[in-house]
Amino acid sequence: MPLVSVIVPNYNHADYLDERLSSIYGQTFTDFEVILLDDASTDNSLDILRGKIDDRTRLFPNRINSGSPFAQWNKGVNLAKGKYIWIAESDDVAEPTLLQTLVDLMESDEDIVLAFSQSMLINEKGKPLHSFAENYRYLYNSDRWEQAFVASGKDECVQYLLTNNTIPNASAVLMRKSAYDQADGAPAHFKLNGDWLLYAKVLIQGKFAFTPQVLNRFRTHGNTQRHNARRSVHAFTEMISIQNFIVAQAHVDQNTLAKARQQVAEWWVGGIAHQTWFRKGFWKENCQLYRAFSPHYRALWLRILWHLVYASGWYVLYITGLLALAKKIRHWLFPGKFFNPQSQQS
Repeated sequence: MPLVSVIVPNYNHADYLDERLSSIYGQTFTDFEVILLDDASTDNSLDILRGKIDDRTRLFPNRINSGSPFAQWNKGVNLAKGKYIWIAESDDVAEPTLLQTLVDLMESDEDIVLAFSQSMLINEKGKPLHSFAENYRYLYNSDRWEQAFVASGKDECVQYLLTNNTIPNASAVLMRKSAYDQADGAPAHFKLNGDWLLYAKVLIQGKFAFTPQVLNRFRTHGNTQRHNARRSVHAFTEMISIQNFIVAQAHVDQNTLAKARQQVAEWWVGGIAHQTWFRKGFWKENCQLYRAFSPHYRALWLRILWHLVYASGWYVLYITGLLALAKKIRHWLFPGKFFNPQSQQS
């Protein structure tokens, strides 16, 4: 039996597959199997994947698109034979020592259910943008993720996952298959944050390990779900579900929960202007979110009004051709990933 099962879920990433698969087969750790999944791609992905089948590689293509990346994760894990699971997203790239480093961490302590490394964000062409360490510093004003550590998964859920997914990319993660199974897999009905809920369900079971070594390159481009997250209400209803799960599994005081709800409400308000206003369900879905957030956020309606005025100002800059200049000024005033014009299109 292989120690690690590498699951490669693919959909229309033919342009990146050769680089991705080379970074898998080029690992210094070699006791692994590879499970290739294709979710009815419309490009030539399947031809590329068929050329990779060998004694340790199996291919399982779908005739009809599943509509869910998390359903594909579950399919791969159900087929896996290894003790550990690596979900290697098909557009990302691994450093040669990623698996060896994470396996060593997992093998050092049976209570560790998950280990992950630092990630470098890259663009469509593979150009490095910045380490995710910059995101951590921006969000938390902390150097916590700049050194290796092992910590309680339950504490991580209460202190961090209640408001943010501190594990940014599945390609940087190694999990115990037993913990994945005990979590009942990833939520296939989730559209955007299924990884976040899965990590919470896994972390509740034990400890986790982190290494600050940049062993994963996380590709960001227009063909990702994250890119369109702000335009969908699904992201926010899912975040509420994640918070409810953590509250049910660990002690969370009301003040902490209120702050977490307020943070998600801020993101929701910031995304309203980017939604398609005249689609079916727009008013009903957003009214439901308003009712969920308003008990924790005083004068929420006023915050919404202010943001719509603010967004209108950005639209005026767009139609007058001054938006690029405004973004440069914003980046100069507030340096960091979230206002970086090279890595964000907002």
